[in-house]
Amino acid sequence: MHPHPTLHLIGNSHLDPVWLWDWREGLTEGISTCQTILRLMDEFPEMTYIRGETAIYGHVEKFAPGVFKAIREQIDAGRWEVVGGGYLQPDTNLPATEVLTRHFTKGLRYCIHKLGTHPCVAWAADSFGHSAGYPEILAAAGFEYFAFSRPSARDLALPGNGAAFWWEAASGKRILCWRLPVGWYGNERDDMARRLDESLAFAQQRGLRDVAVFYGLGNHGGGPCRQHLFDIRRWAECTPEARVEHSSLARFFEKLAESENHGGGWPAFRGELNFCMRGCYASASRFKAAYRRAESRLLAVERTATAAAILARSAELQSPQRVGGEFLNQDAGGSGLVLHTTTQGNILAAAWESVLFNTFHDILPGSAIERTMDEQADWLGVAAHRVREVELEALHQLATCINTQVPLPVDGRPAVLPVLLFNSHPYAFTGQIEVEVCLDYRPVFSYRDRADELPLQVTTADGEPLLFQAIATESNFLPGLPWRKRVVVPVTIPPLGWRVLHFGWNEEAIPVVPLPSGKRACADRTGQNGSSECCIANEFYRIDTSTAGAGKLSVWYRGRPLFGADGLDVVCFEDHWGSWGGHEGEPEANDISQDPRRWSVTRAEIIENGPLRAALWVEFTSPRDGASHLALTLRLAASEERVHVDGRLFLASPGRRLKLVLPVPGSARGLATFDVPGGTVTRGECGEVPGGRWVRVGTDTATGWVLAADSFYNYDLKDDALRVTVVRSTRYAWNPSSTPTEQPWRPYQDMGTHRFSFAVAPWHTSPAALADALESPPSVWVSPAHPGELGTTGSIAALTAPLRLLALKRAEDGRGSIVRVQNASGETVTGEFVCTGRGIALGPLAAWEIASWRISDNAMDESVRVDAAETNVPLPVTANAEAGAAAI
Repeated sequence: MHPHPTLHLIGNSHLDPVWLWDWREGLTEGISTCQTILRLMDEFPEMTYIRGETAIYGHVEKFAPGVFKAIREQIDAGRWEVVGGGYLQPDTNLPATEVLTRHFTKGLRYCIHKLGTHPCVAWAADSFGHSAGYPEILAAAGFEYFAFSRPSARDLALPGNGAAFWWEAASGKRILCWRLPVGWYGNERDDMARRLDESLAFAQQRGLRDVAVFYGLGNHGGGPCRQHLFDIRRWAECTPEARVEHSSLARFFEKLAESENHGGGWPAFRGELNFCMRGCYASASRFKAAYRRAESRLLAVERTATAAAILARSAELQSPQRVGGEFLNQDAGGSGLVLHTTTQGNILAAAWESVLFNTFHDILPGSAIERTMDEQADWLGVAAHRVREVELEALHQLATCINTQVPLPVDGRPAVLPVLLFNSHPYAFTGQIEVEVCLDYRPVFSYRDRADELPLQVTTADGEPLLFQAIATESNFLPGLPWRKRVVVPVTIPPLGWRVLHFGWNEEAIPVVPLPSGKRACADRTGQNGSSECCIANEFYRIDTSTAGAGKLSVWYRGRPLFGADGLDVVCFEDHWGSWGGHEGEPEANDISQDPRRWSVTRAEIIENGPLRAALWVEFTSPRDGASHLALTLRLAASEERVHVDGRLFLASPGRRLKLVLPVPGSARGLATFDVPGGTVTRGECGEVPGGRWVRVGTDTATGWVLAADSFYNYDLKDDALRVTVVRSTRYAWNPSSTPTEQPWRPYQDMGTHRFSFAVAPWHTSPAALADALESPPSVWVSPAHPGELGTTGSIAALTAPLRLLALKRAEDGRGSIVRVQNASGETVTGEFVCTGRGIALGPLAAWEIASWRISDNAMDESVRVDAAETNVPLPVTANAEAGAAAI
């Protein structure tokens, strides 16, 4: 026991900008709270205070500049500590790695340039747990320390005293952490003396020299009050066995580090800081799906626009040069590739603000009121639309420099159309894409009632015919009269690059050599005794379904059942918990398995029958769930070793949770590895858990498999199966458990229609690439036809495996571009980023380490390592002298 422990008083006022109120009320409260704190600082000269969230600082700066100036004065005086370094306090289990990194890019730059400080302490007052990869993200942002409150000791046991520990990242980097051991981040007005008593007792029992004591009114702002401060004075006078210090988190952690040097070291912890509020992994599923679409689209379009701008700058610097088999002989002003990067940057910045704000730990988890969730969805929708505008502009500007000429039309028939494909990933895309075009300005009346006979052709830009399969158009307007046509065609597109195809009506279409029978996708339908039995297959898979008896869906991979004898199951469970799930840590809320209602296959139809792709539509229903039903469209592509599934759910039952149940056969049972922010985590059976874009099930390459999804966040392992929550219909901002008959006027979330997609592939498949293809497939755009300096196929940039490209973006200050990568392997590697033909060495990087580089606009072979705030980190980087855009 230390004879006189120091209690470091950490005055704070947690402020949810959105929760039981909307963003206008929340941000405006930030002004009132800051005014109150400044008045108290004048009255109590010993008082100190911490405040994070640059979104709130920005609101104060804009609408109360006098308050902002006074805050700056207290920062300079050392009494007001800027902590956290992020835009807001986001959920740290659900967003993408780059999104959490971008919180610190935006937040730290604001702190440096507007507040004159660089926080060293990350702070999460109320976020609902933290992913195993979060220390990688914190380390990449330059943080040394992390203070948090959730999960509490009730939810997660930590080593040592349960408060101070080193959180180790997979890369070996360490963050010194403090979990609040007494109470929560705030306290009530009359609770100060008890908080101090309990904190002193904790210090004495654990033999600690220093303990942080958080106090202040919170959730809707507030912070320390006069009663708190008077009670602190009285308690200090009456308690000589303790030192009471109005402190800061930085000072506290410095003392904690000194204590380690005197006491032999704090224990190490590796893994996730989870679980709590488990219902939030699935609440507001419709909003989560919209968020994921906005997140993935923003990242893909940002890469596309940045790559196009890099190509433009390279053309200006290197012209004349050979690009894609053509010579550029114009000066910089005539290249046609000068992009509106300032306009695009402003639009993308606004979209990023929307995505970042909507990761807040009461928005994305779905624990806010209905009205504000609707408003946040509006904001996401605007961002998604503006991002599409940037994508269209970038593709337009890129296409103006690409040769998209097509053969001239003959005999009065329309010309074929040039289709520009763009791959936003730093590795080549190989797979099938869908293309739909208008064949003419008016329907083709000469083929009325024989639309299938109209001759189509898809070719490379050089005129080489490609194998394709006609599929249904997105509409059923004038079904007997051809006007629009849709096809699926296999292609290869270079890394961060483009390819041009020609597609249209051609009476002189050249026959294409068909696929060998063993390589085709096919379908078959039989039925006995009124049952409907359907099957689709390719060289790897066979999918069978039957409406007879219980009605089931079976998936066979290389002759064995992928999901065991039971096949893919759909089960609806009772879930009467509120939006947080078990808000008070009730263990029965951690495993949602009550009142299972198995849905069976009641209808099935073959909707595509090869040879390139076969598709099976299956409907699941249950008489106990009324009008609720689930339709799955399963697709198999020729020569592709995966199953693609599009789902459409109509949920009419309140207080229910629908799960896909995917049995895990043989030795693959028991464990699954989940994509999480900053890395991966392997778990066994432990109830409802958060997961990201993919899950790899089992450790056996022969019987395990990978699942990637575009909108799932909630999983669990139980009874030798991976169970995926599709949706839960819970109440908005509702704490207790309830039944639909209780206050029936209170609305439920997520009733009605939901859409989602997922893919399943063998264990050896790259799960990240599977998820990339699902979330961000190639952009398909019908371009105007014109000559261009660039060839019909080309690559702007590429990245060597196992590095994963987290971001390719313009630098925040406009000076060059930023490349951010993560080493997604278990060993140290040095990779290479090839940009317009130049190879830039990246590394060495430790396992799972995140790092960023700035690429110069003026010399594409010059780069320097930077941190998340885009501040230079000294590191020599070599590059070769190759010049020119890479072309194929």
